[in-house]
Amino acid sequence: MKKFLIILIPIFVSILAAYGGFEGSQVAAVGILALFISSTLLYWEFRFAFALMGVSILFTLGLLDAQNFILFAQLDVIIFLVGMMAVIGVLEERHFFDYILDIIGQKIRSGFILFVFILLVSAVMAALVDEVTSIIFITLFIMNISKALHIDPIPLILSSIFATNVGSSATVVGNPIGIIVALRGGFTFGDFLVWSAPNALIILLVTVFLCVLLWKNYLKEMDQKLKFSPLKFDIPDKVKKMQFINWVIFGGTILMLILHHPIEHLLENLFSKEEGAMKNAMLIATPLFWSSVGLLLERKRAREIMLHRVDWITLIFFTLLFSAVGALKYTGAGYKMGEYIISFGSLIGKILGSSEFGTLFSIFLFQGVLTAFLDNVLAIAVLIPVVFSIYETHGWNIFSFFWALLFSGTMAGNFTPIGSTANIIALGMIEKQGKKITIGYWLRYSSVIATVQVLISLFWLFLFVVQKAPDFYVPPIIR
Repeated sequence: MKKFLIILIPIFVSILAAYGGFEGSQVAAVGILALFISSTLLYWEFRFAFALMGVSILFTLGLLDAQNFILFAQLDVIIFLVGMMAVIGVLEERHFFDYILDIIGQKIRSGFILFVFILLVSAVMAALVDEVTSIIFITLFIMNISKALHIDPIPLILSSIFATNVGSSATVVGNPIGIIVALRGGFTFGDFLVWSAPNALIILLVTVFLCVLLWKNYLKEMDQKLKFSPLKFDIPDKVKKMQFINWVIFGGTILMLILHHPIEHLLENLFSKEEGAMKNAMLIATPLFWSSVGLLLERKRAREIMLHRVDWITLIFFTLLFSAVGALKYTGAGYKMGEYIISFGSLIGKILGSSEFGTLFSIFLFQGVLTAFLDNVLAIAVLIPVVFSIYETHGWNIFSFFWALLFSGTMAGNFTPIGSTANIIALGMIEKQGKKITIGYWLRYSSVIATVQVLISLFWLFLFVVQKAPDFYVPPIIR
């Protein structure tokens, strides 16, 4: 069945595009991207091979050239992720996160407190490091807890996934789509704290409440088990002694990311550069600097850390994906898609009283639907060029559009097991332990929790972001 779908989906999409008035090259670009996405969705383990094939076909058909491949690859996003993965890799090797969880875990004697603590830590870690690192360590922590208490880890893991995706929207470093929004929209770490973090906090509190309510019997079981089996993880003394420098690396990275905008402004004055010349330069430089410090400390293992802790396959996959999506702009298909989204938005706009608001709602809706059935990185990679085409053709203020992509992409990622990278990683980890979350079990809880999360984000978008958006926002221009 999957083999037929890989063929049928691109054919159906191509026919739909041709019927919708797309030109030949645009139909081909859309069809190949549909092949790229459908094959990735249906055969996730072979995504890298399909990515190579898709970009190869684009080159062969003249739908992409070498120069535009480099331009569309979004290397600034890739280099940032390399730096962050290296920083986290060094801290992982030095057992920094194990040490923190061990200290806190020993102080908990209540099932309710432990459950809430795990959800809060999942969100905070996702916001401060990234969702992938957060879910890896939280899942390992939960596995250790479940073994110590002899309880089912599935409810805890599923709840932590929901919290992780919420927390990942709070800061620029929490999620790959946050990096894309920041760099493409020209936003700073501080902007995320103003426009996104409050929404994430509200949703996190509601999510914790819903999870406690839905799994109340599970909490009672945890409470009973904790009375007889206090949590304790053995951390060697030599690991404890190296934690000061780990705190310096971790704290330095977070602090410089938070202050990257003032630092850039200071450097512009110091080097007599015009205002905005170094915008987001420190956002990229910070993880590169601290990863170099960590690698020098672990110089004997530096090569091993870079090889095994940095997910090169995923990064190259993202590069190929971004370039394949860039073919939509190269062929003009992105503008055509923008026209149809605007047309749909106009219909919605009759209800909302504005075509611009209707289109904003359409972008939010399309991002959510694509995220639920694909990965949120795939979804935003498809729609970012559409948002820019809306700006270039209509001149609308698209400040709120970027936040719509972020909110919808992170919250709707909770609807299905394949909606977010964190979901996929967590599922893979528990499957290695002989456990499995069925799609039915997932949907039973996500249909309630994710729906509430998406609705709160929608209200926040229209009642706060749209109302407070700067009047003269000008987005960075894609070169």
